[in-house]
Amino acid sequence: MKTCLTITLLLACVYTALGRSYDGYEVLRLTPSHDEHRQWLRQLEHNLGDMLDFWSDVKQIDGSTVDIMVPPAIQADIRDTLAAKGLEFTVMTADVGATLASQEQQRVKRRASQPSTQALSDFDYYVYHTYDEIQQWVNDVVAEYSSLVTRFELPSESYEGRVISGLKISSGGGGSKPAVYFEGGIHAREWISPATVMYMTANLLSDYGTDLDVQELIDKLDWYIVPSLNVDGYVYTWSDDRLWRKTRSSNTQDTGSGCTGTDPNRNWPYEWGGEGTSAFPCSNVYRGTESLSEQEVEAVVDFLREIKAGGQDFIWFIDWHSYSQLIISPWSFSAEVDDPEDMADQLDAGNAMANAILATHGKTYTAGPTAKLLYAAAGASNDWGYVPYVAGNDKRLGGLGAKYTYVVELRDTGEYGFLLPEDQILETVEENYAGMKAMANFIIAQEGI
Repeated sequence: MKTCLTITLLLACVYTALGRSYDGYEVLRLTPSHDEHRQWLRQLEHNLGDMLDFWSDVKQIDGSTVDIMVPPAIQADIRDTLAAKGLEFTVMTADVGATLASQEQQRVKRRASQPSTQALSDFDYYVYHTYDEIQQWVNDVVAEYSSLVTRFELPSESYEGRVISGLKISSGGGGSKPAVYFEGGIHAREWISPATVMYMTANLLSDYGTDLDVQELIDKLDWYIVPSLNVDGYVYTWSDDRLWRKTRSSNTQDTGSGCTGTDPNRNWPYEWGGEGTSAFPCSNVYRGTESLSEQEVEAVVDFLREIKAGGQDFIWFIDWHSYSQLIISPWSFSAEVDDPEDMADQLDAGNAMANAILATHGKTYTAGPTAKLLYAAAGASNDWGYVPYVAGNDKRLGGLGAKYTYVVELRDTGEYGFLLPEDQILETVEENYAGMKAMANFIIAQEGI
């Protein structure tokens, strides 16, 4: 108890003093050997997750690891506590600040050599792009593929007043075809997510008319794609804090807290506020004062519900994240409830994707239900995407009713974590484009579309 109290006090002192520098921060990889270790780590994340940054989930899988970023001032105390608990660990990243500085230096050098404007034909999908560049890319794609693509905006702007734009890909049919919804960037620091969504979108369009398999995907499905949802947080990762995760909404008025932001993937309305969330506004898994408190999440729900109310059904939903190389389906909110009635098909589709990814560049992705593979996380996107739609004015009832609903965790498994370097974008997007097509083909065949 004394050790835990000492760490808590130290963390509180460090938290008030930290700026945006990560110099000397280290990422430790822990290997829990039994359920007591896992339970203790979950309590640590729940109580101190705003100070100790859990880069990966405490998984249910035997032999799985947990990555935690630790500030310099408490590293010795944390190591002592882990030793006392019998928790084995290794150092994954010795100095996060040095890694960030190196990557930023490379990015600045690369961007200095780029022209100030780029035609779509010159767009580089193997580097990370700013919010403004992504918005311009959306407009350029619409101009280039006007016969297939229309631009849309979510019905409300972000908390800081930014437009959240997306693309609808359709070869016609007047909304009679089953629909797909993909989103990237719900967690701001996961830069590989928007990069992957943009690459897949571009290749679906460029392959249409030359690849019969892709032509079938577009002719049989309508695609709604938002490459970057948490736009305020994403901008903040470029301007102020590369490792920012949450939205940028203020918590002062509602909670009296000086901390900023809510975890948008704990803010969806289905089973909001349960396990795997925090009521503490400074936590990285803060759920918000109520479901849909975040304008970005509410905007998605409003947009998709309007399409659903107009008569178009959704069959497929993916929220693209990083990292851990997972393809995770409902349920997220609990491991104790009955499995979804569609779980067998969801797992088969997930394994079809995993097999195609493995065949591309040899990377292993694991498919399974979130709460059983990882741990419970209430108010998550994939639960809302799956549960049946409920018509009416209460947007907090029901979900989207998409049978095949997932969160996909992209590369890697912890060597770089959220700081996946640009030289790994190429293989990441290629393997997931192949995996996405394999899942699409499974769904079309299984559902007789």
